[in-house]
Amino acid sequence: MYKVDISPSANSVLEEYSFRCATDNGMECALRLLDAFDEKVGYLESTPLIGCARLKYIPSKYRLITFWPHLWLVFQVKEEEKCVKIEYIIDDRQNYGIFFNN
Repeated sequence: MYKVDISPSANSVLEEYSFRCATDNGMECALRLLDAFDEKVGYLESTPLIGCARLKYIPSKYRLITFWPHLWLVFQVKEEEKCVKIEYIIDDRQNYGIFFNN
């Protein structure tokens, strides 16, 4: 089993989208979003090399997996630490390329 760490910036994005879901669509929607996130974290604990590296502008050191429509976890697998580090959550409808080039 791998440990899964989520960065403060990724956690902040998750909180923002959860709040937006609750505000726009009700608490059940926000809970479904969080359940979808938790489900993917569970996958990463047992199968850390899932996902892909196919989104434009994403550096090759990262892997990606979608967990909600348009939302992707961007992570690195640290084999020596038996750890998956979720560094970003991106919305594929936004200009995330500039974010990675900074």
